[in-house]
Amino acid sequence: MAMTTIPLEPTIVSRTYSVGRALLGSLFLFSGLLKIGSFSAYSAWIASAELPSPVVLLVLTIVIEIGGGLTLISGWNARLGALLLALFLIPTTIIFHGFWRADPADTLNQLNHILKNVSILGSMLIVFAVESSRMQAGAP
Repeated sequence: MAMTTIPLEPTIVSRTYSVGRALLGSLFLFSGLLKIGSFSAYSAWIASAELPSPVVLLVLTIVIEIGGGLTLISGWNARLGALLLALFLIPTTIIFHGFWRADPADTLNQLNHILKNVSILGSMLIVFAVESSRMQAGAP
């Protein structure tokens, strides 16, 4: 069976991609800002995972989330921001959302968080790939 494609104007594709990238960035920007507002609670959560220097890790997390989010929203260095956020998501997801070690009442919640983060990780890889191809093509 032949697949039918609908051609889209490059302007529509470019604008749709930019809006999608900005929406992904807004997730991280707001997450970082919320962590500033609840600094002590997030610091305690990091400490509960028995990680060293929870305050330093939280500050680093805030910088990564806000900085990465702003790169995606603005498009400036979006490739680097997407790569940084992708690398950030891997340990964060494993350490804080391990459904396999959650109590039975929280297993489904943690599984949902893992699936959400894996989807976002996939999105970051797509942004990284698109931005890489745009760089090779000489697009602004």
